[in-house]
Amino acid sequence: MEQVVLQAAAIVAAFFQSVVGIGFGMVAGPVVLLVLEDPAAVLISTCMSWLIALVLFPWLRRDTDWGMMLRLTSGAALGILPGVLLLGAVGIDTLKLVAGMAIAGLTGAMVFGLPGMRSPGRAGDVAFGALAGAFGGCLAIPGPPAALRMTGLARPKTTVRATMVSFFCAVWPMILAAQVSVLSIGAETWWNALSLVPGTLAGLAIGNWAASCVSEAFFRRMVTLFLLAAAASLLAASL
Repeated sequence: MEQVVLQAAAIVAAFFQSVVGIGFGMVAGPVVLLVLEDPAAVLISTCMSWLIALVLFPWLRRDTDWGMMLRLTSGAALGILPGVLLLGAVGIDTLKLVAGMAIAGLTGAMVFGLPGMRSPGRAGDVAFGALAGAFGGCLAIPGPPAALRMTGLARPKTTVRATMVSFFCAVWPMILAAQVSVLSIGAETWWNALSLVPGTLAGLAIGNWAASCVSEAFFRRMVTLFLLAAAASLLAASL
């Protein structure tokens, strides 16, 4: 029964990750943690998110904004270590509270078009990349800050999806290395990650097909909804 629940969570999470660009950890992460009762289960979400990015990359690489991707990645490389250090120095509930408030505030700023959110520039890309790295290092959720930056600049959905996939191909290995260095990971965790590959690939295939049917306006609403859901989930988990 546990495998049925985990596979179902993987299918749904991979579907939304494929369509929106973020969402695997938000959907599958809590289910995996609840079923397996293992803090190292966060590594499973990392592995599956990386797998999704690697599979989608050959199809989406042509639409990638490589300049933005490289700036986001360079910022993330700067932010991952501080994120890991915060994980060791600050309580996880405090980190979730701060991250939830940050995502909620930035999403609101994006929706209402406040200064800075819709202004292109190298410094802004690197700054959001650093925030993504910090979120990835301490909570394994680098997606929301990167999605905020891309959506705030009103990039087309094909560019957002492709750039997010390319960014994830680069950033997830760094986050995985950080997780392995600070978490006690047994063979069972790796086996559980491997067992979710079929469900993840199934959800990815369905989501990649569905993405072509989603309009630009609906795509932006979906991204905003997932960002708000991420903020609400983090805030609720911190209480």
